[in-house]
Amino acid sequence: MTESSKGTIYALLAVAMFATLGTGFKMAVNYLDSYSVVVWMGIFATLALFLYLAAEGQLRTVAAELRQRPLFFPLAGMIGLGVQQILCLRTYELIPASQAVILHYTYPLMMLLLARLIFREKSGWSAVVCVLLGFSGVCLLVLSGGSLGDVSFSAGVAVGLGTAFSFALFCVLIKHASFSITAGMFLFNLFGLLFLLCLLPFYRMQWMPAAGVMALLAYLGVFPTALAFILWNRALRMIPTGRSSNCALLVPILSLICIALILKEHVSIMQAIGMAIVLGSVFLNVRLAKS
Repeated sequence: MTESSKGTIYALLAVAMFATLGTGFKMAVNYLDSYSVVVWMGIFATLALFLYLAAEGQLRTVAAELRQRPLFFPLAGMIGLGVQQILCLRTYELIPASQAVILHYTYPLMMLLLARLIFREKSGWSAVVCVLLGFSGVCLLVLSGGSLGDVSFSAGVAVGLGTAFSFALFCVLIKHASFSITAGMFLFNLFGLLFLLCLLPFYRMQWMPAAGVMALLAYLGVFPTALAFILWNRALRMIPTGRSSNCALLVPILSLICIALILKEHVSIMQAIGMAIVLGSVFLNVRLAKS
């Protein structure tokens, strides 16, 4: 198996776990406020990565990595696992969820742009066309799922674009940096969590959730956060930005499938067509990359 194929598998596994976040988050916020959910997820993700590093005898690599890049890890962690989380929550407070979703999934397009502007990474026209095709599928997916209405520029739209931009910047930054993946993800989560904890004076935090809710939060922190980000980080280093951006467009599709299966929400014919368009764009991107 080639490195590119392995990278694609890592990306798809990460995407599958990312897709469970929406359903898990929706279940969790029935019992806790959004800020508490995000903080608990950060705690479990950081703890899981710490225990893994300790079991593997790699805790020394954390200090070594931080000494080599004392600004990179705090900055990237605050951007990708701090600022992005807060902006995401704020977006859902300001505008309808359908608008928030479509704005967030502009980040694969931003990844292509930032990779070119910051690192002069060139993406072929086929990759750009596939990402645009996949994004059109996301648009159809969201538009057919509810009353989107006119998306006029507002504070909510600006914050939503900021969410997409911060996550795209995080992905591009970690793609072009060389570091121990597990130690790096621990540091990203640690500094993201510290950033969130600094906001405690401005948010209400629930420290004593029920046992069942705590188990759900543990899952959300360990699998779609810690493990998925490790796999996603590996994938970003092994495959072109165009293909990773295209794979990311699968998240809303798989999220919708999870919601339909677990939360029993209806999936319309138009949403199914949107899914088919995105799946087709990913297939084309992988096939063109091999040719």
